[in-house]
Order: sequence, then structure tokens, then C-alpha cells
Amino acid sequence: MSQASPGLADAVDWRLYVVTDTALSGGPDRVPYIVEQAALGGAGVVQVRDKHLPDADFLALTRACRGAARRAEDVTGRPVALVVNDRLDVAEELGLHFHQGQDDGDIRQARRRLGTDLLIGLSISSLVELEAELADQTADVLGLSPLWATPTKTDAAPALGPDGAVRLIDATSGRAKTVAIGGINAATAPDAIATGVDGICVVSAIATAPDPRAAAAHLLALWRTR
Repeated sequence: MSQASPGLADAVDWRLYVVTDTALSGGPDRVPYIVEQAALGGAGVVQVRDKHLPDADFLALTRACRGAARRAEDVTGRPVALVVNDRLDVAEELGLHFHQGQDDGDIRQARRRLGTDLLIGLSISSLVELEAELADQTADVLGLSPLWATPTKTDAAPALGPDGAVRLIDATSGRAKTVAIGGINAATAPDAIATGVDGICVVSAIATAPDPRAAAAHLLALWRTR
């Protein structure tokens, strides 16, 4: 087993996990603003994701998002965990947490390169994938995906649905944090939260919101009614 240092995942507030989308945000220049506003609204985790930007541009975007998250932290006093999607070189260079999909390389290589002071997330879409990961565990957090069908990821596996997510959460047995992603917004979030996940991941619910800070605060408030 090669997870991150004990307690590192427990120190993160997973309840509201925001994933960036450059196009939905209105371009790379606007992404850091949305990150800052989401963090001011209470997001505890932000993942920088862009499958299309060249590496140098993605590195610059991630740096800008890191600065935005730190500015929000200075205001709120709440830490924000910044996660890099897929680009292991960027995560390693900037010393940031990392998330990868099933087809994004060997997760054990990511652990070797990042060490045990950073968290690694892995997308899980089925019980088979979950059992394979838990047999030789590396991931600290599992992204259960997709909970519902979503237009922001058209190549996703079939939707798990709340019942499918519950089965995966039960099978995880607390060995990793679990977050759900796919089709989650203010209307569907209560059903996602009710599955027992540690957090909900949202994309368009923040990226396209007229007021990202208020949207984040509203989503976070839904946990208090659980």
C-alpha cells in the first residue's frame, strides 16, 4: 500500500470539490477568478482540469489558480486543496495534489514521483475498477464517476446512479475518501450527499453561475441539512 501520509486526507474538507472548465468559464483568463470566488464561498478542494491547453499554458493556468486559492485562504482562513488533473509533470513541478482517470497512466508511478506528502485521486466507474485499486491501493480519494450523465464529459462510463454510488462507497469500507461527480447541481446535490460520499464535485454549477461565490455557499449549505 502506498497512500499519502496518514491523516493528510482527513485534513481536507471534501464536501465541495470544484472542477474547473476553461470553456464554460469563458476562457483561461476567467478561470482563476472563478476559483477564487468558489473558495471564498467555501469550496475546500479545487481541481484544475483542461484537456486541451498546451502544457506551458496549463502550467501558467495552474499557477494562476494556485494564487487565486491562496488569496481566498488569506480572506477566509480556510485551507483549499488544489489538485491537478492528469498533468503529472505539473503536479510534480508545483508540488500539488493529483487526480487521474483509469486511462491516464500508472497510478503507482504517480505515487513514486509525488511521494507521500501529496494526495492522489483516481476515477472509479465500476466495482471491478474499485476492487482492482483496493487490491494494491495507492489512491487516497476516489472519484465516483459519473453519478449522473453530464454534458461536460461525453466519454464517461454509464451513470452509476445513487444506488450504484452507495454500493461503491460500501465496498470502499472507509479505506479512501469518496467524492461523486457527474450531473451534480443545486437540485441534485441533496441526493448525491445522501449516498454517504465525503464530497460532491461540481463543474458547470460553479463555472456557469452568475455568482460563483454564492453558488458555492449554497451548495456547501446543503450539507447542513443532511
